[in-house]
Amino acid sequence: MFFDWSICAFLYFLFFQPRVFIKKPTVVLSAGSFALAAAVYLAFFLNLPFFSKVFSALHFSFQDLTLIFALAVVLLCIMFIGVRILYFRWIMKAGILLFSLLASGALYFNYEFGTIINTEMMNNAFATDTAEASELISFSSVAEITFLTLPGLFACLFIKVKRQSWLNWLGQISLALIVGLMMLYANFQGISSLIRTEPVTRNLIAPANVLSSTYKALVKESSPSAPRVREVIDPQPSLGETHNSKKGMLFVVVVGETVRLANWGLAGYERQTTPELKARNVYAFKKTISCGTSTDISLPCMFSRVGRRNYDRDRILREESLLPVLKRAGMNVYWVDNQSGSKGVSDGITELPIDKKSVASLCRSGRCFDEALLAGLDISKILKPGEDTVIFMHQLGNHGPAYSKRYPKTFEKYTPVCEDEQLQKCSRQSIINAYDNSVLYTDHFLAGVIDWLKGMKGMDTGLLYVSDHGENLGENNLYLHGAPEFMAPSVQKEVPMILWLSNSLEERLKLDTTCFRKVLDKEASHDNLYSSLLGLLDVKSTTYDKSLDFTSQCRKED
Repeated sequence: MFFDWSICAFLYFLFFQPRVFIKKPTVVLSAGSFALAAAVYLAFFLNLPFFSKVFSALHFSFQDLTLIFALAVVLLCIMFIGVRILYFRWIMKAGILLFSLLASGALYFNYEFGTIINTEMMNNAFATDTAEASELISFSSVAEITFLTLPGLFACLFIKVKRQSWLNWLGQISLALIVGLMMLYANFQGISSLIRTEPVTRNLIAPANVLSSTYKALVKESSPSAPRVREVIDPQPSLGETHNSKKGMLFVVVVGETVRLANWGLAGYERQTTPELKARNVYAFKKTISCGTSTDISLPCMFSRVGRRNYDRDRILREESLLPVLKRAGMNVYWVDNQSGSKGVSDGITELPIDKKSVASLCRSGRCFDEALLAGLDISKILKPGEDTVIFMHQLGNHGPAYSKRYPKTFEKYTPVCEDEQLQKCSRQSIINAYDNSVLYTDHFLAGVIDWLKGMKGMDTGLLYVSDHGENLGENNLYLHGAPEFMAPSVQKEVPMILWLSNSLEERLKLDTTCFRKVLDKEASHDNLYSSLLGLLDVKSTTYDKSLDFTSQCRKED
């Protein structure tokens, strides 16, 4: 309400008192005073999330109040140095505008969605396609971020800055540095203890969080989608004996998007959001832990032999994924995407485009419902008699904040639904309703793929589905996903995973189904995917780890 009122007041003055905004600068400040005023604005107005977190972590004893005062002084000194180090006046003003804009954006997304700006989040931002970005950026969001930036803009336009000598410049920076270091030294134990117990505070200092995370994302950690030569991890994988059968194999791996276990009907959710899968008697894992809390982290990790247990992003991006291993063994491997790409997982693999013209009823505004992943393919060009094929499908799934746009209206079972991308404007129940409807649609899509596979006569068929990460729906005022691993709530890390196998494929694999039903009660993770898929597809590889194959203990030996 405050933001809306302020924006209206600004528009009133803009239209009815335009002279206010075109007057020549009447205020004259020294460069030091101007930098100090900007530092106060950046440190205390645009860093409200930082101080809010600090206040919530302390108990307001005398010692705590002293610590808060020290943090305020240190932050003010940091901001002053960051602004004042830009020696030339016009560069300093440009820097203040940039810092204001970045910090305002960080403040807005933290206020609106509880977003923490770190390297992982910036990787997500750079990997986001236009359609996803348009759902997060609206007229209202632009207006609010603009409003937050106005003080910095007006200061730069209407305050004249006097020129100062380089001696004054050096003295001011030195003084701020000395004061900041003295305060830090005097309160080092308290500050370091706070950072250790509440490490998220480091990612709440704006605009340092945006600048640091952007640098790390672009320079130190390249995008998983960036072109690169991948290291071959097994030059000679081979097909197992079961492939001697004249019957071909067709296996579909569906990568879900933003489906959390807490709202999954098969996992005991109070609402039956998976009625069609329940009717098909699939193997449903009780709990699966994701590699990360974002697609950018989870997707490359899911199909890497490294996994989350020994997570090493550089190595994951340096090595080839499971898909080229399957292809080199002799299988036909395809990737179909209804989202923002494979994040490098499908490098060297044939990617099949969705024919949007043939499924026009499923596509609108540049987006397609997930049924287009199957309906939009020319299967006759893919499947060949007697050959073995794996199709990887990457869903749009439940990607927020526009949950109500992830399913046709015929699946709107739970109402009312939130139709606003600014989730804070909706009731929590309406957000949950929209999300649950999108889960219902995912259930329908997966059931449709299973029915299609059942109809493939003369082939051994199977499907594995697993979500890449979960989602927050307003718990503790936190929305969406991408929280840092150390503080991410369980709803962002616990995801559903199901397996369906045709009777003929179960026989081909000699799977003891009674044994396997017991395996489902054990906790699984994305670490199991690599070796379990090698086992299910009967591909022999030096990279295979039997201990991570969730079917290995239930495969009957001859």
